[in-house]
Amino acid sequence: MTGRNYKWLEKDMLTPRQLKLLNFLIQYKKEHEVMPTFDDMKSFMQVKSKSVVFNMLGYIEWKGYIKREPAQARAITILKEVV
Repeated sequence: MTGRNYKWLEKDMLTPRQLKLLNFLIQYKKEHEVMPTFDDMKSFMQVKSKSVVFNMLGYIEWKGYIKREPAQARAITILKEVV
C-alpha cells in the first residue's frame, strides 16, 4: 500500500495517528487526572496547528471512541479503549 489511503478501514477503525492521539489521551488522563489541553496534544503529535488536533478529535469522536462537550475546556470523555 502506498501513501495514506485508508479507504480500506472500517468506520470504527482508527488510523495510526488517531490511535496515537487516543492512547495519549488515555495515558495523560491516568497520569494527571484531567484531559490534556490542545497545546499538550499539539506538542505530543508534533504538529504546528491546533486545527489538526481538532480535526483528529472530530474523527475519533465520529468513530465512537470519545465524546466532547462543546464550549468546555478539557471536556473529553473516553467511551471505549483500544486493546
